[in-house]
Amino acid sequence: MIKLTGEQAEALGQFRLARDSGKSSPLTINVENLLDTTQTGAYLNKVKNHLGAPDNKTAASILIKRYAFLPVIYLYCMTSWNVKLDIRHENITIVSQERDGLWLPVFRFTRLQGQGAGKEREQWREDAVRTLFNGHIFPLLNRIAGEAKISKLILWENIAIYLFWLYEKILPVESHSERAAEDYRFILEEAPGNLFGCENTNPIKKFDSRKMVIANTGTAVRPRKTCCYSYLTSSGKRCGTCPQACRIK
Repeated sequence: MIKLTGEQAEALGQFRLARDSGKSSPLTINVENLLDTTQTGAYLNKVKNHLGAPDNKTAASILIKRYAFLPVIYLYCMTSWNVKLDIRHENITIVSQERDGLWLPVFRFTRLQGQGAGKEREQWREDAVRTLFNGHIFPLLNRIAGEAKISKLILWENIAIYLFWLYEKILPVESHSERAAEDYRFILEEAPGNLFGCENTNPIKKFDSRKMVIANTGTAVRPRKTCCYSYLTSSGKRCGTCPQACRIK
């Protein structure tokens, strides 16, 4: 096992890695407990009330949208440092945090460590992707979707949009840009559905739609195919890639 350095932990802070234990909050929960069928519904109710959401479906979407930074942390370590983080559910706690009036929870690892790539990186990468999506993300999305009666497509797109952001905006400007491009191509185009727990369908690839330029800003965005329901929370805000907002602009 490789233990991440203080410098590496500091770098991961930009992706919402917890830097301290945080304040006690009803919205702080170990991920293993979130998967407990006796606790999922109660936690979604807490999130719903905190966000001012109308139902657990909206709460579930926002929760997974916030949770999407966990795969960002993991994939950043995989691509930048050749480290496959220990992301067993019991090793991670969602720590509630507020910033500028928004609920932006962070992630605390009991042990911030992982396995190195070794000589056979391609095989190691395939196993790392399987560990993340099939082993960690799929069971969580399955439990949340079942409890909230929300389409898994919405939840998968909530994950996908931040994966696109990481590999298109963040990693290309760093020193391992060539490796980042290879890893991105593998995840998006080559990885089979079974690595994601989805049989023959790669759930990330289906959201790789063509970008469009917003006329009044000149910004190129990839409009979502599903709505994340952000506008239904007390903030009333739509996300920047909202399919309706993109059409309006």
